[in-house]
Amino acid sequence: MIGRSSECQIVVADPRVSRRHAMIRIQDGGHYLFDLGSFNGSYLNGSRVTAARQLRNGDVLTFAEHEFQFTKEGESKIEEGTMDQMGGSTIALIRSTPVIILVSDIKAYTALSEALEADDLAQIIGTWYSDCENIITSAGGTVDKFIGDCVLAYWTKVDETTLNASLRSAEALLASSKRIYQDRPDIFDKITQKLEIGIALHTGKVAYGGMGQGEFTLVGDPVNLTFRLETLTRSLNYDVLLSGEMARALPDSREHTTSLGVHKVKGRAQGVEVFGVTSFPEQPG
Repeated sequence: MIGRSSECQIVVADPRVSRRHAMIRIQDGGHYLFDLGSFNGSYLNGSRVTAARQLRNGDVLTFAEHEFQFTKEGESKIEEGTMDQMGGSTIALIRSTPVIILVSDIKAYTALSEALEADDLAQIIGTWYSDCENIITSAGGTVDKFIGDCVLAYWTKVDETTLNASLRSAEALLASSKRIYQDRPDIFDKITQKLEIGIALHTGKVAYGGMGQGEFTLVGDPVNLTFRLETLTRSLNYDVLLSGEMARALPDSREHTTSLGVHKVKGRAQGVEVFGVTSFPEQPG
């Protein structure tokens, strides 16, 4: 991730650069540059990036007049001092705190990626990434990272307002995936697959902070559980699932959820209590 935010792996400390400006993603064995809806644009070898562009060794990437040369991993090492050029390295404390965790990914992504041309797929994923960022941050959350077709996000407050906001963000993510599908008949009319996502929400105590150079992330069992919970959206036929902990913490939970019982998840000896979301809290007046 490239941007002005200290949570990006490459930080460009310039107000003309968006908080999450662009992303480099490995896809089909190659590296692709996505612009994440930045205001001032991303440029590759002097040309503005309007769709995903495959990177080649030696390519020049420009973000608000800040230039970087792309070098494939293993072909050259980054020189010391590079982070100074990118706006300074960040020293972050490791903290342990209760959080709300959201995990979402695209259902049947392998089939979708096989059916679409690489450029079409890159456009869809890039739009979805940008929407995820906007939706989560508007709801007071933070996008921890994008992992392939998956997003990991969190909120560091677990009060009534934030719990409702996190669930409303799930509703907005579902609406976003439907909108992207409907807005791009030029892409989806070619195939039988739709753009559908699954979402899981859980609350628990995690460690978060700087885990290495340029990396700020969440760690802990609650994170792993949320990922496992999200995989159940396929078999349980619910787009949004909550853990028992999340459902019990959620105000007016009975109005918005239904118990789906206890289910086994990979890596856990004991089953996990799961709730399906049947409705969403209204926006505050």
